[in-house]
Amino acid sequence: MIDLDIPETVATPFVVATDQPPHDPVTAARARVRQPLAADLLGTPLVQISTLPAGDSGYAELMEGAAWARPADRPLLHKFTHHVVVMGHIPPVSQPGHGQATRAIARAVAEACEGVIYDAWSHQVLPHDFRHGAEHPEFCLADDWLATFITGGGHDDGTGARDGGLSLATAGLHRFALPELEARAVPLSNVFAAVTLLRCLSVVLLSEHWDWLACNPGARTRRLARRARVESRDVWRYWAAAPRPTADGRVQVQLDESGEIGPRTLPYLSVGPPDDFASPASEWWNDVVDLAMPYVPQAPRRTAA
Repeated sequence: MIDLDIPETVATPFVVATDQPPHDPVTAARARVRQPLAADLLGTPLVQISTLPAGDSGYAELMEGAAWARPADRPLLHKFTHHVVVMGHIPPVSQPGHGQATRAIARAVAEACEGVIYDAWSHQVLPHDFRHGAEHPEFCLADDWLATFITGGGHDDGTGARDGGLSLATAGLHRFALPELEARAVPLSNVFAAVTLLRCLSVVLLSEHWDWLACNPGARTRRLARRARVESRDVWRYWAAAPRPTADGRVQVQLDESGEIGPRTLPYLSVGPPDDFASPASEWWNDVVDLAMPYVPQAPRRTAA
């Protein structure tokens, strides 16, 4: 079993970069916010808003290296002089509602000052026109809550050598008091199936996590099983889309603590074949995951009830 620490609150920053910082961002947000819970959170300790010069906010370097919805928009960053930091202090048990409300406030601030929004947990600058929209009434991870980053060159095995394949890591689960997921030594030919696997596993773990939190209010530790089952149909839950006919695939995965564990480090779980899988991991990715996980790059949302 894996022991997870459940914090009382999770600091959840959304940074609005702008060259026209509002004089009173709370008032500006209140005039535009469309979500009742977001309006209720404004002016409370659960959501704090501060305006700082871009170079003093602590986010400038992070934004420089962030993923952009449209890479061609990256030069916009250099014209912004200020960062309006919308910091939510969100109890995990109140997710996803409070997370959506906090982001709705950031969207309202960005609309007021023609800024762009950087999501510090998913390490991405949200689409430039994102500020004009409203939070969807039904939460789904595909609404820019989760990113998957892919790096090449394998992973250092501790001896100075590097194993083959690609490394994948999610970004965005920490805000929900869950570890991020990572997969190492993924063969290039299986990378799309691996992305689907991580997305589907994120949906499964998050759904189970919220059920557990609802049944264990106030608990500060959760024991997580090291083995999980991922089903291909969970890709439609990731997109909040109407299911389409696909192969009904299932994959058993092994979860292990990855990296250093400590008060100043963020937890990660490595995703790989079960410990009783007798063949090399590359065969698991190719013969099990690739056959079971359909890659769905995008799917239209179903109509909200």
